[in-house]
Amino acid sequence: MNYIKKSVYTGIVLSQLVFAPLCLSAQLTPKQIDALVEKASGELNVPGVALAVVKSGEVVHAKGYGVQSIESNTPVNTDTLFQVASISKSFVTAALAKLVDENKLSWDDKVIDYLPHFQMYDPWVTREFTIRDLLTHRSGLPQGAGDLLQWPDAAAHATPDEIISALKYLKPTSSFRSDYSYVNLMYIVAEEVIREITKMPWDQYVEKALIAPLQMTQCVANPARIKIPSKRAIPHMEVNGELKATFFKDDNQINCDIAGMAKWAQLFLSKGKLPDGQNLLSEKQHAEMWKPVTLKKVSYVDKKYAQAHFQAYGLGWNLMDFHGHLHVSHGGAVQGMTSHIAFLPEKDVAVIALTNQWSRAAQGLTATILEHYIESEPTNYIDVYIEGRKRYEAYIKQQKKTEKPLQPGTTKPPMKLTQYAGTYKDNWYGTVDVTATGSELNIKFSRGNALTGELKHLKGNRFVAKWYDRTLNADAFVNFDVDFDGKVSGFKMKAISASTDFSYNFHDLDLKRVSE
Repeated sequence: MNYIKKSVYTGIVLSQLVFAPLCLSAQLTPKQIDALVEKASGELNVPGVALAVVKSGEVVHAKGYGVQSIESNTPVNTDTLFQVASISKSFVTAALAKLVDENKLSWDDKVIDYLPHFQMYDPWVTREFTIRDLLTHRSGLPQGAGDLLQWPDAAAHATPDEIISALKYLKPTSSFRSDYSYVNLMYIVAEEVIREITKMPWDQYVEKALIAPLQMTQCVANPARIKIPSKRAIPHMEVNGELKATFFKDDNQINCDIAGMAKWAQLFLSKGKLPDGQNLLSEKQHAEMWKPVTLKKVSYVDKKYAQAHFQAYGLGWNLMDFHGHLHVSHGGAVQGMTSHIAFLPEKDVAVIALTNQWSRAAQGLTATILEHYIESEPTNYIDVYIEGRKRYEAYIKQQKKTEKPLQPGTTKPPMKLTQYAGTYKDNWYGTVDVTATGSELNIKFSRGNALTGELKHLKGNRFVAKWYDRTLNADAFVNFDVDFDGKVSGFKMKAISASTDFSYNFHDLDLKRVSE
């Protein structure tokens, strides 16, 4: 923790010197970028950052900051590997774009033409669902639908066939193609379309068709192929304000260093061209990926500070107006890591930030640096997120003063603990086991190892699941249902905190007791 404490003080002093209003828009100097990262790291409690700026086809800044792990204190360098999480979606869409260029696919082809077993809750939606629909978050399903099939740890990851089989049980909350709602599982289906066409797993195809031609030598789409594991940044989470190393969610996603991600940014700034001028992707498909498809609600921060009037999702990319300029971006968040890549195409500039902590630092860094290219008095988004964090912490503190403490009940449950014990099944997820051992009631999700904990009684048939791994930050209410015969028939769950990541979609589970 010494590194973090030192960063806080250093960042405060340097930020006072650096971020006075500028007379004219101008790119930050390396020292100014260093100061910005130092402040973000210190005040947002981020142990390690890798950052690159690409301008006019050239990497004008690439550097590692801080440490890979608070336990080893190994420095972050430009070849340190980070999980980029949902930035992997841009690799999936680029792979599909390459197949479109090769006339092996059309964006508006029906999914069932490639995957006949694909089935949504509504038969009409199943029939009409296209490749474009898979990529643009307009399925009608609620945010994070089905994510527990692959969240929070890698061991939870269902097979693609299991995921596709589960989709028919997930009920929509809006009309097909009417609203934006972020659903990760649709990209699993898109990956299966790649496999069906290329006859190889999507991760192998991406490495062969995209990563190898770009000479992103350290980057892989499957962690099993990481050449030097010691170069990996370790994920971290905060537990009651204290930073702790946590586990890798090591399923198939892009793991890359900042040097490799700079090459990825160069590809898109050049509209699909390799450094030798050859097309890896056509300009037509590059434009198609960056075309708005699904409208989104404009966020408060972007409306206030970036003067944004619209936000939309294209094919694996977020799009909005940023002080009158097109802004293209995508973020990534996985247990203990966040990342962000952002472009101002009209200014021919991109910024990538990779971090090994669950925070807003990466997004704040890209926005602040990009704004210096267009605004005479640019916003320091790190300050915005620091203030937001302080307000949230104050809100939580106030809530704790007024709300009843969430403590185990002083009364006993209305039934013996053994009467709650059993195996429960949800149609799309699978099984969850509740076991009674002495005076303890325990819960274990069948997919993965992380969602294992103790059920603490609150009142009546209501308990709270407290996970043994406290880095999850996802404790949940458990309400047992009792039938007319006085027997437990099932239970429902809901995350306790509104700040719990949406991928913990406990609320979508309808767990029924399995007959013995």
